[in-house]
Amino acid sequence: MKTFKNGAMLLSATAGVLLALTGCSAAAEQPSGASSAGAEAAPVQAEIVVPEAKEIFPKTSAAIEKATSATIVGDLTVDSQKGKFELSGTVDGTNSKSMMSRGDSTIEMLTVDNVAYMKPNKEFLTEQAGAEAAKMLDSVAPGKWISTKNASLFGNLKIGSLLESMGTGELGTKEAAKITKKDLADLNGTKAFKYTGGEEVFWIAAEGEPHLLKIESTGTGTMTFTEWNAVKPYEAPAKSDVVSVPGL
Repeated sequence: MKTFKNGAMLLSATAGVLLALTGCSAAAEQPSGASSAGAEAAPVQAEIVVPEAKEIFPKTSAAIEKATSATIVGDLTVDSQKGKFELSGTVDGTNSKSMMSRGDSTIEMLTVDNVAYMKPNKEFLTEQAGAEAAKMLDSVAPGKWISTKNASLFGNLKIGSLLESMGTGELGTKEAAKITKKDLADLNGTKAFKYTGGEEVFWIAAEGEPHLLKIESTGTGTMTFTEWNAVKPYEAPAKSDVVSVPGL
């Protein structure tokens, strides 16, 4: 596992993933001579078969590569430190919103129309810039967005760079070989293929597109994935909610 620096603790999981098989319905046969008047045969749902990892992982990798947007939420422990993050928006980062926290330290980031904004709390500013600078910034921009020309100053996260860090190009060759167990599972009401290998467990949508739903890593935490190709664009904050700070 790796970590992202600049205050953002993230899981760089070597993710393995898969595709979904959907069962097709077939009409039940009636006994010879039986009347069908006034009734229709009930459809029979075909059994969903869990595919082998080597069959499904390359297809899921392809789905990740062509994704245009997504939402990723992480609840992680790295080097005995617990952290959370939420990253949502376009893969290229041109329209996105993120939140990172570690203990009482929190920062939000927003990018709209190539303009970046950040909203760090006082605890985060104290850790990153020192107590005096934090006091000054908190006095001029309490609860407001700070426009910044250097979005990478406190961790410029992008969906694309995070997915790339997970090694999506190697899912079919390296990760599939590690899988030792496969199941059909229910993940918060969604049918999912569950693959276990080493210290990682992967959940992938068992119906529709082969979207990655969740990664769980022993000792590190979890990452969940939603809104693949469906994140609504974010809007810039109102001018009255934005301040400019020299040097940022």
